[in-house]
Amino acid sequence: MGGKQLILTFDDACKSHLEFVLPVLQQYGFGATFFVCRPDKWLQKDPEAYLSGEEILQIYRAGFEIGNHTMNHAGMAALSDEECRFELKTLNDWLAQYGIPAPVSFAYPGGPYCANAAQLLPEFGIRAARTTELGLWDKAKTDPMRVPCFAVSENDENNFYAAVELANEDENCAVTILYHGVPDLAHPWCNTPEDMFAKHMKYLADNDFCVISMKDFSGR
Repeated sequence: MGGKQLILTFDDACKSHLEFVLPVLQQYGFGATFFVCRPDKWLQKDPEAYLSGEEILQIYRAGFEIGNHTMNHAGMAALSDEECRFELKTLNDWLAQYGIPAPVSFAYPGGPYCANAAQLLPEFGIRAARTTELGLWDKAKTDPMRVPCFAVSENDENNFYAAVELANEDENCAVTILYHGVPDLAHPWCNTPEDMFAKHMKYLADNDFCVISMKDFSGR
């Protein structure tokens, strides 16, 4: 494929993923992974802030990967194996109602690697799981159930430039970036302003990055 490989990921099924992010990605021909969850407590508080099943299906039909982020955005380190399996399966079953296949990529809610959950993920066909640990995804060295990434928001935009600086031309390496909502009014502490996101995407296009999903990279 050539070029420096960068994986875009988006967490929490924010409504702005469809309304703003998707058109920008389509403008540049970028791939991405959207990690979705459906916590009742979030939906009860602000139902209009999150994507419906039909809207997630629109993103899937547009050619983007849908990943598993658990049903309830559960901190899996505190869960039993049975509870972890419930979170994974319930989200998969909910997606299946809309014709979306079982995800092959997973993101740990809250970000930290959870060894107890990691050992269960292959049971559900998960090929790679994203943390929020900083670093390069090198297929020769990285545990695919412990993929690092750079979380970006208006509070730590420097992570974007740290990620692109780390990218290299090795086809077996990629850097992963995490955004939440663009904007994210429900979770302002991880908000990304529209103009900042647009600037980042233009930078990737202008510098000939190969922008893909986790599934694209893990499946090679």
